[in-house]
Amino acid sequence: ATGHVARFLVAPGQRVSAGEPIATIDDGSTAAIGLDQARGDLATAQLEVQQKQTSDPTKGLPPTHAELRAARLALLSAIERARQIGYPAAADVTSGRLDVSKARADLETLTRKPTPAALAAAQLAVGVATQRLGQTNGPATAVDLSTARTELAKAQADLDALHAPSTTAVQAAQLAVTLAQQHIAEQALGVAASEVTAAQLELKKAQADLEALQAGPRAVALAAAQASVDLAAQKLAQVTGPPTPLVVASAQLDLEKARADLETLQRASAAQALASGRVAVRLAQQRLTRLLHPAAAALDAGRADVAKTVAELEALLRRGAAAGPIDISIARLKVQTATSRVSAARLQVERLTVRAPTGGTVTGLLAARGAPTDPSTPIATVADLRHLAVRVDLSEFDIARVRRGDAALLSVDALGGKQLPGRVVFVALTGTDNGGVVTFPVHVALTHAASVKPGMNVSVKIIVEQRHHVVLVPLDAVTGHTVNVVGAGGRTSRRPVVPGLADNKHVEIRSGLRAGERVLLGIGGA
Repeated sequence: ATGHVARFLVAPGQRVSAGEPIATIDDGSTAAIGLDQARGDLATAQLEVQQKQTSDPTKGLPPTHAELRAARLALLSAIERARQIGYPAAADVTSGRLDVSKARADLETLTRKPTPAALAAAQLAVGVATQRLGQTNGPATAVDLSTARTELAKAQADLDALHAPSTTAVQAAQLAVTLAQQHIAEQALGVAASEVTAAQLELKKAQADLEALQAGPRAVALAAAQASVDLAAQKLAQVTGPPTPLVVASAQLDLEKARADLETLQRASAAQALASGRVAVRLAQQRLTRLLHPAAAALDAGRADVAKTVAELEALLRRGAAAGPIDISIARLKVQTATSRVSAARLQVERLTVRAPTGGTVTGLLAARGAPTDPSTPIATVADLRHLAVRVDLSEFDIARVRRGDAALLSVDALGGKQLPGRVVFVALTGTDNGGVVTFPVHVALTHAASVKPGMNVSVKIIVEQRHHVVLVPLDAVTGHTVNVVGAGGRTSRRPVVPGLADNKHVEIRSGLRAGERVLLGIGGA
């Protein structure tokens, strides 16, 4: 790690095992801060996965109960409107047909001529009105007196009925209340608010009438009945006495009305009235046609309204819902990435403690406390002094005969040339060119290295092949496959031989010589 040496935990000569801490490095809390940040990122990514699995914030807040209820009511209302367009209520159809019939009847009244009977009745009404006007200026007849007395008696009876309502009137009032309540229940099933209000007013009026009958006459009703009695008494007095100007004026108005009705029957209907009647018939027929056969545009509009409310409800239900599989997978990938970052940050923190790569003995501390460090600069050395090895460079001719596992003998100069056993543990596959000479590195491990220290000079012999109890002659004594043998009297003779193994000093003679025979070495030597 990059930083400064905080302290060493070992001393030179101390044995350590593989992975044991030997020093600590101070990086200014950089690794610790990175680890905390990586852990925070991991926690955030994990929360994002949980949130997307329950409610995705990108889709808005979840709908409230009031919003869902309003959306469902809007859908039911749209469905009901579409149903009414495609399947109108029977009452609406009946009302439309009555409107058409009434408009046609009014038009027929305007277009047809009055019958003789109607004209005769109108003329008779004019005559009666004329006679009544004439009677107002003369004395009252017996019929007038009888009528006035009858009206007085009826008004008095009504006044008496207010003081004691009959059982039939009370039952009729109760029935009116029940019918008004049923009317409200029917109006509440999808009718406009104004019609429901009108039905409620009818119920209130019926209940008020019932209370009036059950609780006895009120002051207003008694006053009205009393006024009717007084009026009937006055009328009786007028009949028995001279006519008043008011009675004369009323009779004159009745005569004028009768004459106007007769004139209306006698003259033809005006063109404007006929046109208005025909328009009324056409409009009523169009309304009935729309009820019985709704237009395709209206049906499409109703269906579109239903589809719109369904889409709004679905959008409301999707609001605040869980994220899709792709979004959740992306969030999980973020968790994996954050986990890797935590592992890398934790490894960086662990690297602040320098550990021995292998077991052995601390042979040196290469830095001081506070010295800067980096990943490529060593700060200590650890050597396994119980397992030493020697590196030797062999020529290209020798390397061809060396194999891994071959036995070796090592002579240590500092130990008086003492030979120690060894074994080849590494043979290089490629050579190194040193000034035109190619050599191959070979590592020979010491089997027993108790008294050997790193850095001592040694000589190595690698045993590639060996023979026991063989005849050896100096290498200079052999020329080709012959040797010069020195016999008795100092005479020499040339003798063919079969050479065997050889090194740089001796050669094995497999046949042709016996042990103890003398041979000639080169020129002039024996």
